[in-house]
Amino acid sequence: MLGRSIRIGRIKGIEIKVHPTFALILPWVFYQWGIVGNSGLRGVVFGSFVLSAVFACVLAHEMGHALVAKRYGLSVHDVTLLPIGGVARIEHGALTPRTETLIALAGPLVNVVIAGLLTPIVVAVAVVTSINDALGYLVYAEQLSVIGFVIYLWIANIVLAVFNLIPAFPMDGGRILRAQLAARQGRLQATQTAVTVGQAFALAIAGIGVLSGNVMLLLITAFIVIYAQIEARQVNMEARLRDLPAGLYALWDTGGIPPTASLAWALRGGPRDLVVTEDGRVIGMLWRRDLMLHLNGAHHDLKVRDVMDRDFHAVDAGDSVYDVQMWMADTRRPAVAVVEDGLYRGIITGERLLHVYHTVGEYEWQRYRSLGRTLVQRLRSATR
Repeated sequence: MLGRSIRIGRIKGIEIKVHPTFALILPWVFYQWGIVGNSGLRGVVFGSFVLSAVFACVLAHEMGHALVAKRYGLSVHDVTLLPIGGVARIEHGALTPRTETLIALAGPLVNVVIAGLLTPIVVAVAVVTSINDALGYLVYAEQLSVIGFVIYLWIANIVLAVFNLIPAFPMDGGRILRAQLAARQGRLQATQTAVTVGQAFALAIAGIGVLSGNVMLLLITAFIVIYAQIEARQVNMEARLRDLPAGLYALWDTGGIPPTASLAWALRGGPRDLVVTEDGRVIGMLWRRDLMLHLNGAHHDLKVRDVMDRDFHAVDAGDSVYDVQMWMADTRRPAVAVVEDGLYRGIITGERLLHVYHTVGEYEWQRYRSLGRTLVQRLRSATR
């Protein structure tokens, strides 16, 4: 869904992107400040400046999540700005409830800090202009002035902090709810509960959007529903992969290749990553890229032992497929040897992991279809 986003920069090593749908903001600014506000071009320019500042605060919110996640050792893929807010794509990992709570709180806390810095100015304006209710602030926020800009930005940060703390998973409040439930229910059950609660809140938000005619609330509802289902499926996938032993999915390649074999002989069966074994024990890895590099250099007299990687890592047959996947992702290695009682059992490659993903994913899809059919049947029975 975020794959076609456009990169606009990098902050602290994190790519910042803008989704193409972000362009929808422009006609909205033209309509809201130029037509509804009856301020013409001046209003459009002012509105563009205000929205740029608001989305800078949205970016700061997402960077709050990202930087705290990096502090706890998680990889942050990127931060993407959308018309309805932003998304920080953070590596899925085994988080403690405390860590997930801190990461989730970091975003709203940034907005609270920004609102706090603006508060003295807002208070001074309230004293000078005798503002004594919320309506007065809203009136000033619509003015095309420096004061209007400051009050608008102040209100926007308060709304960003409060709205994101609504327990509607996968928003920040929903993640905090999931983290607290996970301490008692486990991550899978906690995610399912948080998704259910989040869907209820999403329906309430959609209802408000319909009654008020606010299209933005309907878009936010769609975001909550779609991303909650995506993340719930990822957690389900993670739980299933944790139950799968690596030994069950290891590929047997005739016991690996001996260190005394020639590189040309290692190429039999096609170029691929190989496990180097001696007396049934793993002593290294022969990577496909190294094999092809030396053969293309006409080093046909070299032996496997001359180019093999001795700094290898082997997983136990009882380790989960999920742990294997995490290790391969962290080290960027294309394959890993699997051993049992110290003896070589087989190899798991990236292609093999992809096959496991497809198999488990198909199972999950069939399960969702089955649940959907059951729900439809129950609805039909209830309407008879």
